[in-house]
Amino acid sequence: MKLRVCFLWHMHQPYYKDPETGSYILPWVRLHAIKDYAALPVIFRRYRGVRHTVNLVPSLLVQVRDYVENGAEDVFLSVSRKNALDLTKAENEFLLRNFFSAYAPTMILPQPRYADLFRGHEAALRSLGRNNGGPGGYGASEYTDLATLFNLTWFHPLFREEDPELSRLWRKGSGFTEREKHYVLDHQIEVMGRVIDEYRKLSVEDGGELSSSPMYHPILPLLIDNRSALDAFPGAALPGLPFSWPEDARIQLEQGRGVFRDLFGSDPAGLWPSEGSISPAAIEMATGAGFRWTATDEILLARAFGKPVKRDPEGIPIEPDWIYRPYAAVTKSGPLPIFFRDHHLSDLIGFEYSRWDAHDAVNNFIHNIKQIYTRLSSGKSGSSKNEYVIPVILDGENAWEYFHDSGVEFLNILLSKLEQLRPNIEFVTLSDALDGIKEIRELPSIPTGSWIDGTFHIWIGHPEDHAAWEMLSRARTLLESKSRVYAKEENAVPPHLQKAKEYLMVAEGSDWCWWYGDDHFTPHGPEFDRLFRHNIKAAYKAMGIMPPDSLDIPIIKTEKTVQDKNVIPAPGSYIQPRIDGVVTSYFEWNSSRKVVPAPGFGTMHRAGHIVLSCFYYGFSVDEIFFRFDLDKVAVENAHEIELEILFQEKAVKFSSILDPMNSRFTCSFVKIGESGGETPSEQDQLKDPGNVRAAFGNVLELAIPFEALDCGRDERLEFFVTIQIPGSFGERWPIYGTFSAELPGTDFSERMWHA
Repeated sequence: MKLRVCFLWHMHQPYYKDPETGSYILPWVRLHAIKDYAALPVIFRRYRGVRHTVNLVPSLLVQVRDYVENGAEDVFLSVSRKNALDLTKAENEFLLRNFFSAYAPTMILPQPRYADLFRGHEAALRSLGRNNGGPGGYGASEYTDLATLFNLTWFHPLFREEDPELSRLWRKGSGFTEREKHYVLDHQIEVMGRVIDEYRKLSVEDGGELSSSPMYHPILPLLIDNRSALDAFPGAALPGLPFSWPEDARIQLEQGRGVFRDLFGSDPAGLWPSEGSISPAAIEMATGAGFRWTATDEILLARAFGKPVKRDPEGIPIEPDWIYRPYAAVTKSGPLPIFFRDHHLSDLIGFEYSRWDAHDAVNNFIHNIKQIYTRLSSGKSGSSKNEYVIPVILDGENAWEYFHDSGVEFLNILLSKLEQLRPNIEFVTLSDALDGIKEIRELPSIPTGSWIDGTFHIWIGHPEDHAAWEMLSRARTLLESKSRVYAKEENAVPPHLQKAKEYLMVAEGSDWCWWYGDDHFTPHGPEFDRLFRHNIKAAYKAMGIMPPDSLDIPIIKTEKTVQDKNVIPAPGSYIQPRIDGVVTSYFEWNSSRKVVPAPGFGTMHRAGHIVLSCFYYGFSVDEIFFRFDLDKVAVENAHEIELEILFQEKAVKFSSILDPMNSRFTCSFVKIGESGGETPSEQDQLKDPGNVRAAFGNVLELAIPFEALDCGRDERLEFFVTIQIPGSFGERWPIYGTFSAELPGTDFSERMWHA
């Protein structure tokens, strides 16, 4: 028996150009281009025995080309280029608020100067807010270093190492000149110029494959008819106005193919539908557009067959025979094969392995592949020849910033070891896998849904989503009424109406609603909101109509933005809970601050039960208190849970191993080395062990003296929490950055009295 494993890496950015200014307002196309987009093909090329499929979203490609060929800039780049001595107060504030937009443990803290600037930026903001400045303020040298380091840290390590000047600047680490800063910025555009050529080489010379998505990454089923949300989830809340424009969905597909053809000289065989979203109508449309295959998540395969994908404790499917094969979706336009991603294997790379030793992570992945092979080879499964395919499909950009070296070591070890599994286990493109299958079975039915929970809830399930869809529906209906006049007279639609339609197609993209509602958070939420509304506003102006005033009112409310920045305010009063692992009474934690974990900055999403239900924070005159509540369903069969609180700036962490089945636990409070790992000589030495108190029963309760954390004079305490059931996925809260908890300070009693 031969098993084929197919990697598909999805590369995606929305269209960031603000139609009101003509400038890109967020830098992620540029920054990911110099990091993951250009580097991954270089790494893949080293291991010809493993072939990859890369999905390139057209809205990403046209922006890369705009930077390289037309000198396009984004707001972050424009501010970076400005001499620090000429920065305005508003631009200084912009730098302080935005130039730490990177995952701190792997991209900020390893550079001492960047780490110092990071630790001091809140004080610098406060100083900036005072008319006469004050302690903690930054000068021109700090702002020059900040702009240089932010742009330098986003370079992939391969590009920093291959360029002597970048390598020198990385080692230098501080005291940058304006000339050095501009070298970094100019070299970013040079690396961006390699992106499209690298993917041409991947497909033409390296045996890889490129696939595509709809132009601006819309959820096709919702464009065709947003009532399809009811097919994915009966009873789903819908916007007050319907949206049903199949023509737009078709144009999004055709334009996307056109961009691909223009850049790569051929049509893409494969379609990754935005967010893995499919429906019978969307699949038929993709077939008619000329695609040879598409893909989505196993959750929709389970729905098509009416049975769940059952896995053993290691995550290996118990009945793999029906899972690991493409199925033909039969439509009026013909059959279209669909691949269904292995949710478990894909999420291991996307979310889990960044926290593991690279060798352990690779061995675990290979163990999983071998276990699947063994199970498929046994019994009746082994009778099918050359038909089994494991699709490993995941985000190709955002996972790597969580690895300490952008995933270089992990990928090199993984790909070299995967090559050794041939010939029984091959690693090929999706088109090659399809060509090797003699018979493709028919899918019992074509389900409707996305790769996240099998529903469209993230994009249409919240009041904010509804407001957005209704804005879009009104504008689209108005455009149709104006265009219909020309259609009746058999005249071509004039350019101004075509321009209006293009703006609305941008607004149809999935990314704007991704950030509405309470599923995800980004500090750049207001910018995403503004882009959505500005594109609709531009469509009205292109139609020659005064835009409604409602388009100037943010959909994301200010109070939500402030609330979700991982800031934990001081509790209402001092608390003094009994540290016994039991909630003795309601009043014990009544005045504390409750924090409910929610996905943070990252654009990736993982479904399933969250282990940490919530936690509470409070303090007395001399102690800090935490209480952690676990989700009962998530831990009902768990004998061991690892929970840690890492106070990175204080170089200490609280570690515990919990046994919910028997209400037992062990814990330690240890120093950690500057690199983030434990100092071997101090690994078992407790820091003030007699003063740190903890207990676990129904909940985990913890009391840490201020002196143990050396935070008596601080205004805030920075920390993050990790929690994991061994053998399962781990969690980090917040996903991005740290919680910033307010400390009492010297005037807390006085503030409580006035309150």
